[in-house]
Amino acid sequence: MVIAEDIKKLGEDIIASYDLRVKEIRKLEKDTQSMLKEFQGEQKDMTAKLKKTLEQGEADRIKASGSLKNEIQAEQEKRNKEVADLLEKFAKDHEDMAAKLKKTLEQGEADRIKASGSLKSEIQAEQEKRNKEVADLLQEFSTEKEKMSANWQTLTASMSKRRSGKPTVEAEVKVRPVEETIEEETKEDIASPEIGIEEKVLGFIKRHPKGVKVGDMEEPLGVTRMRLGQVAKGLLVKGMVRKEENMYFPL
Repeated sequence: MVIAEDIKKLGEDIIASYDLRVKEIRKLEKDTQSMLKEFQGEQKDMTAKLKKTLEQGEADRIKASGSLKNEIQAEQEKRNKEVADLLEKFAKDHEDMAAKLKKTLEQGEADRIKASGSLKSEIQAEQEKRNKEVADLLQEFSTEKEKMSANWQTLTASMSKRRSGKPTVEAEVKVRPVEETIEEETKEDIASPEIGIEEKVLGFIKRHPKGVKVGDMEEPLGVTRMRLGQVAKGLLVKGMVRKEENMYFPL
């Protein structure tokens, strides 16, 4: 009889323990669902904030790029007008010289020969002067254009870096990545001549004997990460640098 009582008591303890575990599991399940719901809400807010930030950055980039483009076009139109005015002035001076030469030719043969030689030298000197002025003006325009291109490149690299920022969310629950909710724009790649970039990249790597990543060179050199990666691979193929994992080292 004692054994029967003990077995009965053991059964009651088992049932009570089971009910308690079921209650704890249900509570844990409820807490888990609440935590997931709160996490999804935070992710939604984060996505909205990121989208708003990127839209604002895009508006600023479009405004800045439009302003720089208008500035380049205005400067180019100004230089073209200066060249056209200079050529027009040169043509007028040439016509005046031709009229003087015609009047001189009507004089006596001896005076004509003497005057024509002097006038020819004057015309050649004036023409050389005008040619030099045109060449100097075109060189100045080319220099200004290179500076504007460099400013454009710096602006593009800066905006590309701002658009490349992504939030990090650590969780074991699989969620939809934020970047899938935003349409990315194709990056513009306005770069300086390849040889110049190779020299910059090679020099930067040599100044970092402990190794450097492609992303570390983007802001200091003002060149997009995609172009830097291509140039670094080219240096690797030429045997000018070595690579370990994602780090480049000087030889």
